[in-house]
Amino acid sequence: MNIEIKKQLAVLELGDLVSAIENQEKDVSLVNLNYNDRLEHLLTELITERQNRLIARLTKNAELKYPNANLETLDCEARGINKDIIVNLASMGFVSAATNLIITGATGAGKTYLSCVLGVEACKQTLRTCYIRMPDMLGHFQNHKDNLREQARYRKRNKTRLIDTKGKNRLGNYKVLIIDEWLNYKINERESKFIYELIEQRCGNSPTIFVGQYDVEDWHERLGGGTQADSIMDRIIHNSYTIPTTDNNLRKLYDSKKAKVVIDSLG
Repeated sequence: MNIEIKKQLAVLELGDLVSAIENQEKDVSLVNLNYNDRLEHLLTELITERQNRLIARLTKNAELKYPNANLETLDCEARGINKDIIVNLASMGFVSAATNLIITGATGAGKTYLSCVLGVEACKQTLRTCYIRMPDMLGHFQNHKDNLREQARYRKRNKTRLIDTKGKNRLGNYKVLIIDEWLNYKINERESKFIYELIEQRCGNSPTIFVGQYDVEDWHERLGGGTQADSIMDRIIHNSYTIPTTDNNLRKLYDSKKAKVVIDSLG
């Protein structure tokens, strides 16, 4: 390809197209292909490259606790869950139905990792995803509590606690929202109103994945009780699927194995 054309493509931010063309020029196996076949090969490579970049960006912006969580290596047996069910959920059918997922279990049961597996799969299907711990979310709310409805739309940006005034990172706008440590701590009345606004905005539009230690039966009290808690639960549980995990402490199990390896190497 003409060097000047390459420079112009780079200026137009089409560097990936230049790379694809250069790869074709170096691949001798493509010499005998006709024009249409070579063009198809070129465009396929370009589409794949751009999709991979988009997925990488979505995964980074999701701020998953385990961004490398892998469906293939997920230990479903140790978590006491059905692998076929998780594979089915990973197809993201629950997203189009706006069905909430509720992942419950004891501490160390692998709930967060499981939620991140689903988060990674959502990003692979180019769905805007957000992972956030409930304490972080409420802490951000406490720092900016001028307007409940507006605050329900926002989330922390990167590692700062600044409000994203452009609205691109609103919690209510994410196609998949993962709230970890859900109701691990009781919340006050104002925080309950904040939660209501958030759930109200997402209800029927996009699913939320709730990850916590408490069963649904315990939520009402931890949400503060009363009609406010009724309203929140009414918007969550009627279109939801619960994934209970084992009582096994996988963190203890895996960390013990890591410690044994280190101890054995010293031995």
